[in-house]
Amino acid sequence: MNLVGVPEGWIELIDTLVPDILDLVISTWEAMPAPACDAREDPTTEDLYRRLCQNRNSCKLPFQIHIQMVELNQEDSEEQGRMDIAFLPLVPREDIYFCLECKRLNVVSNDKVRPYTSEYITHGMLRFIDGKYASQVRHGGMLGYVLDGNVEQAIQNVDILVKSRFQELGMDSPGDMIPSTVRPLESRLRETHHLRKHSAETFRIHHIFMPGCSSVEVQT
Repeated sequence: MNLVGVPEGWIELIDTLVPDILDLVISTWEAMPAPACDAREDPTTEDLYRRLCQNRNSCKLPFQIHIQMVELNQEDSEEQGRMDIAFLPLVPREDIYFCLECKRLNVVSNDKVRPYTSEYITHGMLRFIDGKYASQVRHGGMLGYVLDGNVEQAIQNVDILVKSRFQELGMDSPGDMIPSTVRPLESRLRETHHLRKHSAETFRIHHIFMPGCSSVEVQT
């Protein structure tokens, strides 16, 4: 594979890999047993990671996949955070990658649903906006484990909270989550556009909402 030998080319390489990464995540999830309606986040992510690696090998895609990868701050070598899953193209730069942060949504406990949308934003989206993750690239991903299976409701819940925090997220008003520009026919994908303080370029978060249990009866 002939790679461009300058950082701008490596960043553009990530752009070209986004469709393959999204397709890989969706196809891998669809082949997995559905997690329980109260499944824990880490074991679900670990299972997904193993299956992603197996699927990537069969597809012969040009990137490596890592779990719980740490990126160090280049100035003081301090840990900026542990990314759930990272896709690294074959380039000599550790800060060129696609990060996929995984968060539970619509978790069922004691026959009631807790949406967990605040955690999705605070411990997911804002880590991209603050530059803790993917600070040198233009794309990142959020994967919502919709554990009660109600993907449409989960998307609506996240959309409402994103709109209420659009300024904090570096978004233009009204803070819409738009259909995916990469896979516009995929109803389980959304996209948000952000401006970050450390960069003049638009940063795109690709949101993937995948169902857990197919149906759950809960109290309202």
